[in-house]
Parts: sequence; C-alpha cells; structure tokens
Amino acid sequence: MVGAHARFMVNTKDPNQGEGDRISARRYDEHVEAFVAQGKPADAAKDARAWVDAHPDDAARAERATRRGPHTLRTALSRAFARMRAMFRREHTT
Repeated sequence: MVGAHARFMVNTKDPNQGEGDRISARRYDEHVEAFVAQGKPADAAKDARAWVDAHPDDAARAERATRRGPHTLRTALSRAFARMRAMFRREHTT
C-alpha cells in the first residue's frame, strides 16, 4: 500500500505548495505593501477606534477570542478531554 501512495505523490502535479506556500505569501506581502503605500492603515485604525468606542462589550469579547487563538472543533475537544482527564486524576488520586 505504501508503494501506491508513493506513486500517487510522485505523479501528482498539485499546485498547492503546502504550509510554506510561497505564491500566497508573495501575494499577501504585495497586498500589505499596497495597503500601506496608499496610507490606509491610519484610516483603518481610526475606524477601529470608533468601533471599539461604540461597541466596548463586543470589542472586549473579540479581543478575548483573539487572544485564545484559533479554536477549531478538534482544539475544543482536545482541551475538554484534557480538563476531564485532569479532573479524573484529581478525584481518583486522593
């Protein structure tokens, strides 16, 4: 079975370059440079400040979620199981 997988990998001309996708990174860098060159960061910062001032509770909630980082279902389940294991160990080791 390993041989079939290896043949598939050799014969595939997948344009996706994986995590180190240089094409997407280059495109992102170009868009950031254009955004900065047009003077848009200052305008975006003013808009963000106005939104935070108008919606402080939503802004605080969004900031907390951002600090936690990506939260996929797998991550949520992994954290929940880790908490359950820790509780189980505490209850059964005393």
